[in-house]
Amino acid sequence: MSGHDCWYNFFRFCFGPGMRWRDFVLAGAVSAGLTPPAEAQSVPAPPPIETITVIANGKGPAIWHATKNGADVAILGIVTPLPDGFAWNARPLETDLNNIRRVLLPPQVRMGVFSGVWFYLTKSDLLHPPDGKSLSESLDPHVAADLARISNVLHESKDRYNDNAPILAAMRLGSDFRHVDNLTTHEPEDRIATLARARRILVRRIADYDLIPSGEELLKLPPAATGTCIEAEIEDIEYQSRHVQAAASAWAIGDVSGMLANWAPSHYYACLISLSPHATALDARSIDDTVASVTDAMTSGGRTLAIVPIGILLRKGGVIDRLKAEGIAISGP
Repeated sequence: MSGHDCWYNFFRFCFGPGMRWRDFVLAGAVSAGLTPPAEAQSVPAPPPIETITVIANGKGPAIWHATKNGADVAILGIVTPLPDGFAWNARPLETDLNNIRRVLLPPQVRMGVFSGVWFYLTKSDLLHPPDGKSLSESLDPHVAADLARISNVLHESKDRYNDNAPILAAMRLGSDFRHVDNLTTHEPEDRIATLARARRILVRRIADYDLIPSGEELLKLPPAATGTCIEAEIEDIEYQSRHVQAAASAWAIGDVSGMLANWAPSHYYACLISLSPHATALDARSIDDTVASVTDAMTSGGRTLAIVPIGILLRKGGVIDRLKAEGIAISGP
């Protein structure tokens, strides 16, 4: 699931313009984070002495600290997408990195080159609308009308997507929007990893997941079902076009209230996991694996910095709630 939300981000890019199969590697989780389609499972009530304190880190991004028995894992929440070339103050983070032994990157969904080629050779018909129809002919009329409207906003012909299955069309819409608005889902993760590697800090990804089961499951669904994900993507585009700069600016100075006021869980991602049991399972695994990695780091010696999309960090039943349920204190310095 690379950069934001990992599984979500990957799905939005893997079938992008040109269908770059060799690039099957994103995330995420992460554009707008990972969001469940329904209420998350309840977790045990945390001990009453534990609190969550957010620190602005001297006008840098907010960092949480997970502590237990003297062990400390720093958790840096991230938002995506960011404006391309967005400048943020990394000095507080660089100071923290001087005392860090390892950096954990968010989970990501991947498909290898050979797996992608095999899928394309054997099941490429799933990438197109069924029954020889165009996409517009396959969709409910109101969805087709919304697609035509947003295509015009993006300065694209609606015919650009007519040979795409709805899930693929929605992904390409997201990619086209980010291109038009100069947004990136690779940051801030790439810069953080670069800063860490320059200091010879171990950088590893929390988990890699196989795309094929979820992707095939979604592509096999009828347009009447997956067409709703086009509408969901349009909602995300319209929201992000108004709020992405404000969310990024708030994130950069550790203003969590301002960040959350201008960030929203992805409707598109919620659509995907509502339609696919495989995707739902990956959503749950992204939290399970992140929590496990943080708790394991507490017994590994040395300090760890975990990079976590705020979608899975702060939501009900997310990483913060799960860590607290395991008796880990979450606080500021």
